[in-house]
Amino acid sequence: MKETRFPGHLLRARREALGHALDDVHALTHVPQAALDAIEEGRLNDLPVKAYTLGFIQSYCRFLGVPEEPFVDQFHSYMNEAARSARSFAWINPSSSDEGKKERRPRWVDGLFTWATVCAVIVFGWFAYSIVVKPLADSWQGRVEAGSVEIAPPTAFDKAR
Repeated sequence: MKETRFPGHLLRARREALGHALDDVHALTHVPQAALDAIEEGRLNDLPVKAYTLGFIQSYCRFLGVPEEPFVDQFHSYMNEAARSARSFAWINPSSSDEGKKERRPRWVDGLFTWATVCAVIVFGWFAYSIVVKPLADSWQGRVEAGSVEIAPPTAFDKAR
């Protein structure tokens, strides 16, 4: 599979051709200097969350006068590739004697864990209700039935009205 690389070197070449330093760009665009450096070097993993990074790239492209779309598209393809590799991560099997040996966890295992958790919560809720709540509700002796206690009508009213 081809690794996607962000073309930050093109932005650096354009900035240098225009004669701007990174601190000048930072002062004019308010994009952090560390973020500008990471964009130019293609180190997108060193940048903050996706929304901020996307805004930084767009602001930098607008400042340099280059079209944003190719860089935004390249950023999205980089993020999609990173998401695909994160979904198929490998975890180390703790029972394995070889520490370097990795085993992939199938996708259906995540669904199984989710359904097992849901079923456990339902069983626990039923258990808590039938053992704790229902016996307390059934044994409650302080109830008064409607109509079982007569209340005398009030005898004094404000006659000033």
